Amino acid sequence: METKTTTEKLIKNEPVIIIKDLYKSFGDLDVLKGVDLTVKKGENVAILGKSGTGKSVLIKILVGLLKPDRGIVKVLGQNIDELSEKELNALRMQVGFSFQNSALYDSMSIRQNMEFPLTMNMKNLSKQYIAKAVDEVLDAVGLKDKMNEMPGDLSGGQRKRIGIARTLILRPK
Repeated sequence: METKTTTEKLIKNEPVIIIKDLYKSFGDLDVLKGVDLTVKKGENVAILGKSGTGKSVLIKILVGLLKPDRGIVKVLGQNIDELSEKELNALRMQVGFSFQNSALYDSMSIRQNMEFPLTMNMKNLSKQYIAKAVDEVLDAVGLKDKMNEMPGDLSGGQRKRIGIARTLILRPK
């Protein structure tokens, strides 16, 4: 008998992220002031704003890299503030996020950049599985033909799409 994973148990309209009355300051600089956000399963959300408005701070709080000053942050039903480091690391494996710089390694080809998160986070994957996963995510972002190129050879938009593919290759919930 196979048990369902957390993702499979989630109902279509069930929230996967709940943020209520979130505040974060750095000294006298108020970055997040009363943020409320609910993201439901299947929704895609982009955080947009001017430089310094708290986009990265919000994402870092969502994955437990920063602590909020106050407010509630729940991801996949778990209150971020109550999780141990081990539990946070397990949750981070289920959440996909991509920062502005795309976090690509310039010394690795696009293929190697795609393979890296799989080999670092999921042991015992076959070479065939890894190759298929790389093909699928690069095809999904329309850059399968760039897999043997280096990040420095791509346009900014292509690097961004590769960064998104690198996030998606781990199949986050």
